[in-house]
Amino acid sequence: MIRKKKYKFNNILDEWLKIQKYHVKESTYATYYSHINNHIKPYFQSYYLKDINQDMIQVFVVEKLNNGRIKDLSGLSIKTVKELVNVIKLCLKYCMEKGYIDNLNLNIKYPYRIKKMNILDQNEYRILVDYLKNNPNHFHIGILFILCTGVRIGEICALKNNDIDLVNKEIHIDKTLQRIADIENKKTKIIISSTKTKKSARVIPIPDVLIPYLIIDVSDNYFLTQSSKYYEPRRFRYKFKSLLKTLDISDVTVHSLRHYFATQCIELGFDYNCLSEILGHASPSTTMNLYVHCQNKYKQDCMNRIHI
Repeated sequence: MIRKKKYKFNNILDEWLKIQKYHVKESTYATYYSHINNHIKPYFQSYYLKDINQDMIQVFVVEKLNNGRIKDLSGLSIKTVKELVNVIKLCLKYCMEKGYIDNLNLNIKYPYRIKKMNILDQNEYRILVDYLKNNPNHFHIGILFILCTGVRIGEICALKNNDIDLVNKEIHIDKTLQRIADIENKKTKIIISSTKTKKSARVIPIPDVLIPYLIIDVSDNYFLTQSSKYYEPRRFRYKFKSLLKTLDISDVTVHSLRHYFATQCIELGFDYNCLSEILGHASPSTTMNLYVHCQNKYKQDCMNRIHI
């Protein structure tokens, strides 16, 4: 056993986090910082590195799933808890590389939960699209843009006119806009950085149906505002919720429009690899497992093709 010194686990977390600041994106570092200081350090504050084992981390997982939220003590999502465990694993990997501990193989288990994504039904989709087309403004065209291309909210907020090539009918996605924790000032701030992953940087063909709504000038202006000022995701989400309420449509998220786009593409017969590239996913399996929610009518149409 290598675990000779009594390292406080929280001190090791601070040591590891300090190094990450120079090796990961600013947004990733802000996420690490938040996860460590809000969830991991408070839980493990009395433990030494030598005490950390699989059983302890498994109990941590259960605790966070049941009452991990800071504000109301309700449970965190499995996605968030997996992110927390990933930070712990990365830190422990660092400890192994430094010789602080022996190799530690973790096999953390999570409960099986079906996460249901609420998306528009076909009637609601028609109501929304007809309204957007009949009342075109920068914000409404932005919603149409997501419905026709499947871009992420951060990507469309960072999009500029010169990213849209109307001659070749292409959209160049290579950056994202997001609000992150400003650790030094203990506030939040807007940053524009490279896309979520390398696969997220992509070129999306513009569908012909969208072309008439892309009345832009060749400039460095942001697409959503047609000015030098950006439209931040938080404001976009707020206005979208307000619009749904006005139209008496189900309370869905902006991100669900991306899911609707993916589902529509599959129902139209898109090749899985092609759709995966358009969405900027690492693999087609991500597209199929997380983003496709077939409408009941399409399922019925498929079933009606069966003959006996």
